[in-house]
Amino acid sequence: MEENRSRTQYIGTFIFVCAVLLFSAWIEQSFLFAFVWGGILTITTFPLYTRLVGRGMGCGVAAGLIATAIFALLAVPMIAMAVRAGLELPSLMAWGRSALHDGIPVSPQVNEIPRIGPRLAGLWQRYLSDPDELRHWTGVVSRMVATGDGRELPHRLMEMTETFVIATLSVYFYLHASRTLIADIRAVGQHFLGERARDVIRNTVGAVRGTVAGLVLVGLGQGVLVGIGYFIAGTPHPALLTLVTAVVSVIPFCGPILLCVTTLMTFAANGVMQAVIVGVIGTIAYGAGDHFVRPKLISGSTSIPFLAVLTAILGGLHVFGLLGLFIGPAVIAVALSLWRTAAAEERAR
Repeated sequence: MEENRSRTQYIGTFIFVCAVLLFSAWIEQSFLFAFVWGGILTITTFPLYTRLVGRGMGCGVAAGLIATAIFALLAVPMIAMAVRAGLELPSLMAWGRSALHDGIPVSPQVNEIPRIGPRLAGLWQRYLSDPDELRHWTGVVSRMVATGDGRELPHRLMEMTETFVIATLSVYFYLHASRTLIADIRAVGQHFLGERARDVIRNTVGAVRGTVAGLVLVGLGQGVLVGIGYFIAGTPHPALLTLVTAVVSVIPFCGPILLCVTTLMTFAANGVMQAVIVGVIGTIAYGAGDHFVRPKLISGSTSIPFLAVLTAILGGLHVFGLLGLFIGPAVIAVALSLWRTAAAEERAR
């Protein structure tokens, strides 16, 4: 009788806890992504927080300093990109109106390309130099944007701003309460996973830090290096393109695609040699970053094969959007940690 009562109480407690958690998630659903972003940024900056506190800085001051620095480091480039785009928008609009009215003249450099130059010039003349054809394709693209996500752009920008502000505030509160949070996470993990909790937590933290370093820092570095090539080669709108390249390079395989576009822009504007400069610098930056630095930073933090990390990044991107870049590797790290621990325990028997 007592055993049945204990079992019923256990089941009731489990159902109640699940209901409370689900209801809490439903209430906070608008800010869940912001809280997760705050957790990712907190994990990344926690070593710096412990170093500052170890040198005598107060917990609140250290947390506030890091949160403010994150806000500045992330917000300033976005604001600079928006301001730069705003300054260059009139000239771009004037060029667009001129192109729609008169067409885009064939670049003299196109005919200089061996063998395929005349064919490319013919295609350019047909689709870009003809104002009617250019207006037709521009109208198709405009309708696609208007019927798709284009109308939701202001709403999405507001959501992104709100998420960014809440995530930054979360970093402050997470860091300020980090001692209690770490103890609670370890206790709960120990309760449900036993001795495996330590490896799971370590691999999750390592996956997040490695992904941030491998994606964000390497991507920004690649964008800066390619941007130097823009300025050297005289690519049109080099400052704006540098900011765009740095942001796009965070996502795997997107940077080289943009590099091809900017190389063609440089070729059309300034000729073959300037395009070669952009292409060579970009190839070196993306080749070294994507094949040597990025795999070392990401997979080296958790001893996970880089192929598994890469597919986790891309799969997370498909499922969760930009946040999936960090959720995917963390989930795979936990799964592999549980697998390896279970295999080790079975071999030890």
